[in-house]
This record gives sequence, structure tokens and C-alpha cells, in this order.
Amino acid sequence: MVGALGGIVNGLLVTRVGLPALAVTIGTLALYRGIAVGLLGTTAITQFDKWWTALVKARIGSTGIPVVMILFVVLLAAFVVMLHFTPFGRGVFAIGLSKDAAAFSGVNVQRTRLVLFVLSGLMSALAGVYYALYYNSARGDNATGLELQVIAAVVLGGVSVWGGRGALHGVVAGVLLIGVLSKALQLVNITSDVVSIITGVLLVLSVIAGSVVAWAQSRRVRPATASVKTS
Repeated sequence: MVGALGGIVNGLLVTRVGLPALAVTIGTLALYRGIAVGLLGTTAITQFDKWWTALVKARIGSTGIPVVMILFVVLLAAFVVMLHFTPFGRGVFAIGLSKDAAAFSGVNVQRTRLVLFVLSGLMSALAGVYYALYYNSARGDNATGLELQVIAAVVLGGVSVWGGRGALHGVVAGVLLIGVLSKALQLVNITSDVVSIITGVLLVLSVIAGSVVAWAQSRRVRPATASVKTS
């Protein structure tokens, strides 16, 4: 409920007040984290029900696959269907390409963006609950610094920072790449600062690569368009 409420606040600030989405999300990130730190201070809540902490660490038989992967796969399938096989999903991509064009095509831009913010808040809250249960610790500064890894995973997965392009299977691949890379570096005693540097470099390279690909595609389209006009 708190996650949905945070998403609604973000969505209303963007869709009704007209503030830039990037500025709002960065600002409320600091706001929400400040509230959490203010409520908990330096205290860590660790006395969770053992059934829940055991559940998030449970494995499926002898496979070694976490039980929570079932929920992950179900949510992934639901969002794949919603994003790629429904009018709502097509509207999301249309908004990313051009809000004005999407509006003229009949997409309710403001409502769609508000729904996206609410869904983002819900999934963030769910991830936060899992994080706290997995590490058996709820602190106001939990997951601090993971923002860069999340952005890097999404961009590496092929999602355009300018909107209108992306696929969830690419994002999953990006998450796996960043996760495996971070764990591998930690296992060889590479410090978190170096991991952040490598993640930042990957993020910059992925943005550059996306720009180069878009430029190359535009160069291919222009000669084809010119030849059609000539003929």
C-alpha cells in the first residue's frame, strides 16, 4: 500500500502538476529515504516471522532455484503480456516515442503514465519487502547505491533512455549480467567502489552503443527513402 501511495504521489506530480519525471523521482527518492531514516534512525528491525524469512530463502527441491523465482516468473509473464500484447502496452511505447502523437492516436497519456508510476511503486515495495526479509534487516538506508546498477541493467537490456524502445527479456538479461558481474567481482575481493566504476562504464558504453545503433539505422532509412522518392 505504501509503495502504491508513493507511486501515486510521483504520478500526480508528473501528470497533474507537470513536473519533469526525472526530477520528481530523484527528489522523492531522497524524500522517502529520509522519511525511512527518520522513522528508524540507526535502528535495524530484525525480528521477522521465521516462516517468511525461511520462505524467501527456500529452494525448489534439490534444484537450488529459489522459491521466489516462481513469483518472479509469474510477474514477468504478466508484464510481458501487458507490455507487448495489449493496447495499453502499445500506448506505453507510443508515449515513449511521442506524447503528442500518442494523444492524437487516442492514448490517454496522463492516465497511462499514472498507472505506470503506481505499478512501479508496487514492484519497488515488493522488492523492498523481499530485500528486508532476505537479509533479515530493515533499515532506512537499505539498498543505498543500487540505483546505478538498476539503471545500468535496464539500459544494457536495450531500453532506450529516450523512450519508445525496449523489451522485458532484454532487461532480464541485463539484470543477470550486472548481478553475475557484481557477485563475481566481490568473490575475487574487488571493492564496491571498483564495482561502481565498472557499472558506470558499462552504463556509459551502453548509452553510446544505443546512440550509434540508432544513428546507423537512420542512415540506412534515408537512402531507402531517397531511392523511393527518385523512382
